[in-house]
Amino acid sequence: MSSEADQTAELMRRGRLLIVSPDELMLPGFEAYACVHLSYQFVPGPSPDGFSAWWSDSETGDDCVYKASVLERCHSLQGGYQQQALNRLFSGLLLRYRPDAIVVVGLHGCTLDLSRIASLMGVPAVLVLDQSADSLFADLDRSTSCWVRDALSRADLVCSLVKQTGFWQSSLSGLSEQVGPEELPARLAGFISSKTAHKSFDYALYEFCQRDHPLLVQMQMADTRHFQGCEAVLDLGCGAGIFLDLLRRQRIGAVGVERDPAIAEYGRGMGLDIITEDAIHFLEHQSHQFDGIYCAHFVEHLPFDVVRKLISLLAARLQDNGVLVLVFPDPESIRSQLLGFWRDPEHVRFYHPELIMTVARAAGLECEWSSYDDQPHEIVSFELAPEPLSQIEPMQMPVIDTDATYGFWDRLMRRLGLVSGRRFRSLEQQMRETQQVFLQHAQQQQQLISDMAVRTEHLWSVNRTWAWPDNVVLKLRKRS
Repeated sequence: MSSEADQTAELMRRGRLLIVSPDELMLPGFEAYACVHLSYQFVPGPSPDGFSAWWSDSETGDDCVYKASVLERCHSLQGGYQQQALNRLFSGLLLRYRPDAIVVVGLHGCTLDLSRIASLMGVPAVLVLDQSADSLFADLDRSTSCWVRDALSRADLVCSLVKQTGFWQSSLSGLSEQVGPEELPARLAGFISSKTAHKSFDYALYEFCQRDHPLLVQMQMADTRHFQGCEAVLDLGCGAGIFLDLLRRQRIGAVGVERDPAIAEYGRGMGLDIITEDAIHFLEHQSHQFDGIYCAHFVEHLPFDVVRKLISLLAARLQDNGVLVLVFPDPESIRSQLLGFWRDPEHVRFYHPELIMTVARAAGLECEWSSYDDQPHEIVSFELAPEPLSQIEPMQMPVIDTDATYGFWDRLMRRLGLVSGRRFRSLEQQMRETQQVFLQHAQQQQQLISDMAVRTEHLWSVNRTWAWPDNVVLKLRKRS
């Protein structure tokens, strides 16, 4: 029978780890694992694609190393969802390599959430606290403290590379098991020996693998202005709770409803008030009324008869003079039609804002503001073949006279620096003809520039159809 050390070594050879660290760190005792590294560096920006983290380099060998750049603003823990820059890239690697465990070295805003993502996807997580965790529990606001504690509690192990103080130990007490660096290899071997099946695809995987939280924060931030002065807002179909967090930061009371238990639990881990329930069922059995309701990217998941029912129920849950904000993909947006809409596995169909406004009026709601009307969609027709441009004719320069044209006396006077009257008049005529040629050529160039400007403006007008917003925002108010 092989020794316990031999069994541990064999388990390590069979195991695969995903290591996330600021550099290609290899912790002692990890050499025998098949390791995939996600290393990252903070950069001031700007982002090349609108995301807060992007691949800066990748190379493959015996060990895979993926290098990411992260915006510097995602370094600190403060900020919640807008700090979660690495979630999307990390989730993609989890799906691709299906590791037996993940190891996150150092806790920053961009890495704190990774243990929660791993937990959602059924992968054991180890958080390794280095010097970056010196002030982990100091000077955090309430929402960030909830996030930190939930992330630590979702980790299977917490390991400290620095000497812990009593304050740390008391803060970590009861959240997750703590081990020393020397214990890590054997404990990881235990995870591998008891490995479980990876989670199959569900909507939670889409939520965290294809959606970028910092980008969604930027997209939804402007919608908070519609709820200024509200005290009780409902976010129906709130997902991970990004809009709830934006309202909380503006001290607007809000509650969310989310049907997916994993996504709802994830949002509650951010300290948010989220009810796990089907949206329609909640509205049908809820007697409380709200002075504001936010329903973003929900109607496109429903057939039309359910949309009519939904809007009627939303109107019933609004107080008189209450505000309902609906956000959904604009069917007239080419980008939405071609690039975004069908990424979501549960999208059913597009709804035109005029149709939704008509349904809302029938339910006793009036449209107070519409992003669709705020930016009119001008339709510009165009021919498949472009209009021909003006042509520039080649310059036909006048023939310049030479000495051979004149007689002996004209040539002699020229050598003496003199010009005869006959030759002077000839040169004047040549100059006038040359000026006329240049003038005609300049006029042709100016006409071509004018034609190009007209064509460019027309093409730009056609191109502006790509610039229409991807989403429609309707601000509706309940008539008293």
